Amino acid sequence: MKTITTLFASMMLFAGLTAAFTSCSDEKYEPEIPAAKSVAGTYTGDMSCTVMGSESTFENMTFTVTATDDATVTVKIPTFGNPPMQVPEIDIQGVKVSGSEGTYSLASTEFRGSTDAGREYSGTVQGAFADNTLTIRFSLQYGAMPMPMICAFSAPKQ
Repeated sequence: MKTITTLFASMMLFAGLTAAFTSCSDEKYEPEIPAAKSVAGTYTGDMSCTVMGSESTFENMTFTVTATDDATVTVKIPTFGNPPMQVPEIDIQGVKVSGSEGTYSLASTEFRGSTDAGREYSGTVQGAFADNTLTIRFSLQYGAMPMPMICAFSAPKQ
């Protein structure tokens, strides 16, 4: 009888230890959000543009970043400037996003197109996202301008 009691006690101790080692932790596994979806959102802030050393600041500009898949976004640059050289809204498609855990890079991407009025534009865009803030830098050759506009924008996600 003593052997059965000892065997039963040993089995209970083993079962308790096994349960202790296989129980779930308090941490819940949350899969990481894909890079493009982490960066997607609306950002409002000031943008500076330089042309031949002359700088202009455009206040309260709203950039929109839309995920097109897990690793690609479209960056929408809002209208800026004054007629007759007002730059219309431009969608830059196919911008690759990489990174993880809240720090992402937007790969340097060339773009080109034409406005509804027939003005040609081209340039490059690149950026970063960290600390919930988007930073975009782009070079834009617009219309018949002989030199590009170099623009920078940084703002927190809304």
